[in-house]
Amino acid sequence: MGLFDTIIAELECPAKKLKRAGEIQIKWSPRRSLRIYRIGGIVDLDEEYKGWIRENYVCNVCSKKTKGKFSDYIKVEDQKRHECYIHIKENKILEILSEKEFKKLNKPFIDPDDYEF
Repeated sequence: MGLFDTIIAELECPAKKLKRAGEIQIKWSPRRSLRIYRIGGIVDLDEEYKGWIRENYVCNVCSKKTKGKFSDYIKVEDQKRHECYIHIKENKILEILSEKEFKKLNKPFIDPDDYEF
């Protein structure tokens, strides 16, 4: 747990082929402060984060939901995660591709797990 920024986007579940609004939590912004971005937004980034960045997200389609008193939620143990690739150019979020779409491009990418924050 900790501070992170969020990208909100239409994300496709590769298992069920359905799109839903979802959140991608990003921790590669140097000054994380719970900011929310969308495609086309300008992200405050360190220099090494340019090009394609691999991330994952909790799928709102295939993750099991639990009925809460006021709203449904997804327990940690019920999370189903999928990879996605975020295209950044000049600090602008250009597009977000599924793992399948990205593999067709055969491009290099940055894995945030390779960096310390």
